[in-house]
This record gives sequence, C-alpha cells and structure tokens, in this order.
Amino acid sequence: MQKFLSILAGMLVLPLLPFDVHSANAKVVGPPEMAWKDMNPKQKRAFMKAAVQPKMKEVFQAFDAKKFAKFTCETCHGKDGADRKYKMPSNDIHALPNTPETFQAMMKKEPTWPKFAEFMSQKVEPAMGTLLDVPIYDPKKPVEGAFGCAKCHKVEAMTP
Repeated sequence: MQKFLSILAGMLVLPLLPFDVHSANAKVVGPPEMAWKDMNPKQKRAFMKAAVQPKMKEVFQAFDAKKFAKFTCETCHGKDGADRKYKMPSNDIHALPNTPETFQAMMKKEPTWPKFAEFMSQKVEPAMGTLLDVPIYDPKKPVEGAFGCAKCHKVEAMTP
C-alpha cells in the first residue's frame, strides 16, 4: 500500500485542455463555475454528459482501447446506476481492501492490480479531480472532499 500511496502522493495532475461545454445555446454549468456539491441532478447529468464522459472515455480508451471500446455511464456507475440515481461508489466496480496490508497482498496476488493501480492513480484520479475541481487524495495530507479510490470503489474488509 505504501508504494501505491507514494505513487498517488507523488503524481502530477494531468494537463487537461480547457473546454467550453455548450448544449444547444446554453452553457452547461460545471466546476469551477459551480461546485459539484452545489449542482442539482439535472446540472450534474448535463455536466457528466458534456464534459466528464467524453474526457474519461478518452482516458480509459487510451489505457485499453479493447476493454473500454464501449464506454458509457454504466462503465463507472454500474448497471444499476440509473436506479441508484448515479450515486457512487458503484456496485459493479470491484471493491478494494480496507487495509494497506491487504491491498499489498492483492497487488502481489492479482496480476492486473499493479497496472490498474498505476493507471487509476496517475490518470483517472487526476483527470476526475480536475474535471470536478477538487483536490486529489493525498494520504500524507488528507483533505475532505478530495478525489480518490473510494469515490468510485467500495472499500471493504477482504482476505487476499
């Protein structure tokens, strides 16, 4: 877990091209003009559709174009996303261990975990943090509302 947290703490924020999101004639409201927490469901949905989904599709497909060829709301929010009003964490994204020791054991046991952990910490978290205009989780300096693993993944007790 220490290695993962070091990667996470030392990562650089992905530069994202500025975007001016428009829907028909009206500008879609989103961070930093309006904080995510202050947006109503309709504004959140519009922002997700216009800004988050296209950018994250690009990020995920650059990582694995075959696995993420189909990138929709369900990719992150799960098959029951609409029923849950798109609340996160998702029921369909695999859970993560709740201790550093178990996380390290899983990193050794599961061959895909190191690759995905690096991708998530160096690409996904910075991109989402930037899109939502929130800090990226830093275990050395935790900040309330920061974007990290637990925003998308459930964190549970598990055995390796």
